[in-house]
Amino acid sequence: MIRILGLSVLLMACSPAESVQVNVEQAQLDSLGQHLSAHYTVLSNIDDTACRAHIPKGDCFSSQITLKSESDVIPANTSLFFSHIAPVRGFDTDSAITIEHINGDLHRLTFKESIAAGNEVKVSLSAPFWHASRSDAMPNYYLTYPSLSPVIVASTTRIEEPGSNLLVNQHTDSWQSEAQYKRTASDEMPLMDSAYLADKHINSTSKNEQRNRVIPQVAERKDTGETVSITGIVIKPVATHDATTAQDLEVALSPALKQAAYFGLMQQSDGMPVNIGYAPNELVEGEYTLVVSDSGVEINAKDAVAANYALLTLAQLYNKNSHRLPITAIRDKPRYAFRGMHLDIARHFPGKAAVASVITQMFTYKLNKLHLHLSDDEGWRLAIDALPELTDIGAFRCHDLLEQTCLLPQLGSGPFKSAQGNGYLTQQDYIDILQMAYRRGIEVIPSLDMPGHARAAIVSMNARYKRLMSEGKSAEANKYVLVDRQDTTRYESVQFYSDNTINPCLDSTYTFIDTIMTSVKALHEQAQVPLNYFHVGADETAGAWIESPICKAKGIQANTILPTFVTRVQDIAQKHDIAIGGWSDGMEKAATRLDNSKAYTNVWHLLAAGGENTVTHFAEANIPVVLSFPDALYFDFPYQSNPLEPGYYWGSRATSTHKVFSLMPEHLPLHSQEWTTRMGQSYESNHKVNTSSVVGIQGQLWSEVTVNQDAVEYMVFPRLLALAERAWHKATWQKNALMLAEDGSLRQRRDQDYHAFEHALLNQHAPVLVHQNVNVRVPMPAAKIVDGVLTMHVKSGLVAEYQLSSGEWVEYTTPVSVKPTANVKVRARLKDTQKTSRQALL
Repeated sequence: MIRILGLSVLLMACSPAESVQVNVEQAQLDSLGQHLSAHYTVLSNIDDTACRAHIPKGDCFSSQITLKSESDVIPANTSLFFSHIAPVRGFDTDSAITIEHINGDLHRLTFKESIAAGNEVKVSLSAPFWHASRSDAMPNYYLTYPSLSPVIVASTTRIEEPGSNLLVNQHTDSWQSEAQYKRTASDEMPLMDSAYLADKHINSTSKNEQRNRVIPQVAERKDTGETVSITGIVIKPVATHDATTAQDLEVALSPALKQAAYFGLMQQSDGMPVNIGYAPNELVEGEYTLVVSDSGVEINAKDAVAANYALLTLAQLYNKNSHRLPITAIRDKPRYAFRGMHLDIARHFPGKAAVASVITQMFTYKLNKLHLHLSDDEGWRLAIDALPELTDIGAFRCHDLLEQTCLLPQLGSGPFKSAQGNGYLTQQDYIDILQMAYRRGIEVIPSLDMPGHARAAIVSMNARYKRLMSEGKSAEANKYVLVDRQDTTRYESVQFYSDNTINPCLDSTYTFIDTIMTSVKALHEQAQVPLNYFHVGADETAGAWIESPICKAKGIQANTILPTFVTRVQDIAQKHDIAIGGWSDGMEKAATRLDNSKAYTNVWHLLAAGGENTVTHFAEANIPVVLSFPDALYFDFPYQSNPLEPGYYWGSRATSTHKVFSLMPEHLPLHSQEWTTRMGQSYESNHKVNTSSVVGIQGQLWSEVTVNQDAVEYMVFPRLLALAERAWHKATWQKNALMLAEDGSLRQRRDQDYHAFEHALLNQHAPVLVHQNVNVRVPMPAAKIVDGVLTMHVKSGLVAEYQLSSGEWVEYTTPVSVKPTANVKVRARLKDTQKTSRQALL
């Protein structure tokens, strides 16, 4: 049956007959959404012949959307909304359509004439840069028609991928050709598929496999070679100047005791005594000693947090199969005071449980700073009582082009407020997170990005302004205005917004910031958790405010606006007894004006583009630096250069766990001997680097492609463990890096250490993560078919498995003969679990 959508448009209240007509039309639009086939394919990132007609300069690519419905007519005036992360600058088609870039990544395709059922519409798109990954294509296209409710195109929704548990597109190609998975003709990154891994396969057996290696590694460890059998442990306080009862101690140590149970180390009334004492004046933050003898365990720690760390180490030493502990003496303390993880819950809101999951594992691996990114262009995620619009409107994306009830759809969120990725932390949620983190020695650093990346706040305050003006409350309406309404400046942000930057020349901007800081500090006070730092962002604001009449009237030069903003925000923060943090591109402009005792910066410039010089710049200004290099510390980048591995890749196409482990914070120039640019090309470093103000390192997860908790965990784990290794422990090969680099043995010494780390990771830690229902990424197997014979290799702790022509999965033990017509898939499975890698089709 062919269905034709009626063309009546309702301009006033409906009569009963009109209501029936609307219901019929809505049903027909619903049917079109169910039956419309939409397919997206990249034509070429390399051949720019087609896109060059629309984009004269810069890299560009061509892609194609194909639309077809076998049973439904697509009526004239129907619109198809879709997200395309690179803005469409031009298109080619034989059909009567128009395409409009609305804002950010949102586009509208409008059918000017009806399309008969069974007819195909093909549209070639031209856009800047490239789409070289499956996760570049966004889901949830949706249809609109005047006076009707929007309808999602079912063929563009995501489905769960076996193994990874990620939501992946079903309306896209698989990026099999070089023209699709390479970005330009000069892209030298290899395709890291199973065959590539097979060609690169190295036997990584470690000499220390049988010894339980602690992650992060301890500073000093002296084993006797003997072990002691135990049934469990019992906690006992040691008398110190602080009176501590066994019950108090057990409460203080409950976070570590809970995690220890996952490693098999349980509390037992008849267990080995663990005597714990505090030495607050003798040890540094996080420091402890741990001695295991045949009669008991002695722990001496800085405080309760360090005692928890000692118990976490003890849990890793325990062999749950033999029920034995090594007799050993350990002295341990952190390499850096700032051991951080940045979690963006603004682009997509993954829920409170996802934040709790990250906090739990940060604690397990001795990280102590959670940089919680709570606002960005795509969402405001923290309830503020004084300004309810921030979450009433700014926490949701839906189909409201006037943005009076929600933000525009972005990142394939679709038209409905109920969509995954919408939502926010209530005030009680935030208090719970603060208290959970505080009990685990983790400081939460709230980040509310300004003046750029602030579209959610701007839209929310614009809606507030319009509401109050309509009520005749002009003074109240103008109190929190964030933009100069007479500003004619035309700019486009990195994410292609034309309106995402707060105007720092407005006094109301600082009223807004003061109100936010006051509200956030009040939440910390309710939680009884101090607010020490407020991260202001201050990044990516190029091009804004140039024509602002208010800025001109105040005589403020465009190049001084951002540094003035940063210093004024610091003044507000100091009024609240809070220090500030910010990203390096904004903070370096204000470096000479800042009180460096009340500020720090995250250096996020690429090492491959001179990031070491930025570190030196801040060291010379004596401003504390937290290394946050995208080259190795952005966990939203893919693990491997493979279009089926999710993630953005503007800084690195392959950020493996090994690469994170390899970071040498004191020897940044040495990375140019092995690392490459994002295109796989060599680069040179400045060998005169000043790292004297480096206080720590931080991993980053931005959430453009992480839509839920499973996606967050896949991207973060196991890379977080390598981050913890580098933040806590300075290995011998790092201490002697310059000497080892000169004699050519640095890589060998590092890889020996990494193989021991990886063995512990895959044989002990990854199974523990799975036991906690963490969606840890399992490495892909090395596999290829040569002359009709399948060979496979996996790392220690994994099981290789294959499937022939959709049959049962079979464990690989020896080479397998396969027919030329067989459909062969491979995967790796974590030993003694059901957790597997992605499946690869050979």
